[in-house]
Amino acid sequence: HYTDLTPDQRLAVCDLGTDRLYTYDVSTDGAVEETAVYVAEAGTGPRHLVFHPNETTAYLFGELDSSVTVLAYDAADGSFTQKQKLSTLPADFDGENGGAAIRISKDGHFLYASNRGHNSIAVFAITENGSKLELIQIISSEGDFPRDFALSPDDAYIVCANQNTDNLTLYRRDQTTGLLQMIQKDIYAPETVCVYFE
Repeated sequence: HYTDLTPDQRLAVCDLGTDRLYTYDVSTDGAVEETAVYVAEAGTGPRHLVFHPNETTAYLFGELDSSVTVLAYDAADGSFTQKQKLSTLPADFDGENGGAAIRISKDGHFLYASNRGHNSIAVFAITENGSKLELIQIISSEGDFPRDFALSPDDAYIVCANQNTDNLTLYRRDQTTGLLQMIQKDIYAPETVCVYFE
C-alpha cells in the first residue's frame, strides 16, 4: 500500500493485504533485494509508516484494526521489532473505521493519526526517546472520511482533508502540549485525498 525510504536509504514497503512490512536493500543502479520482513498481527493491515527523528524508531499505522505500532528499526539488517501497539479509537467506539494518515512533529514529541469512520484525529505524546506512545487527545475531523492531513512547515497548524464532505479543517497546534484546537472547518475542497505543503 505504501513505500518510502528508511533513514539509511533502504526501501520499506507496507503490504496491507498480507500484514507485512518488507525491507529491501537498494543498489546504486536501482535494483532491490529483500533483506527483512516484519510480520504484523493478523488483521492489522499495514497502511503507512513514519520514522522518528532518532532514525531508530518507526510507527506503523494499521488501516484494518486502527492501530499504531511502535517499531524498533535495526539498521544493521533492516529489521523491525514491535515495542508497543495502541488503538487510535476511543474504547467505547464500536462502528466501522479505517486508519488513514499518520504524521509526526519535527521535534519527535508528538504523533498524529486520522480515523475514517470515527472521523477524528488521534494525538499521541511520544516519550522514552521515541519508544513509547501515550494517547492524549481524540478530536473530531469536523467532516466525513479524513483521508489525509499535514502539518504546516512551522508545525503550528494541521490541515485535514475530509474526502466525503468536501471540506478542509484547520487546527491550531500547541507545540508544547501537542494538542489541537479547531479554528476553521468550512474550507471547500472537493473529494480531497492528499494534503501537501510546498
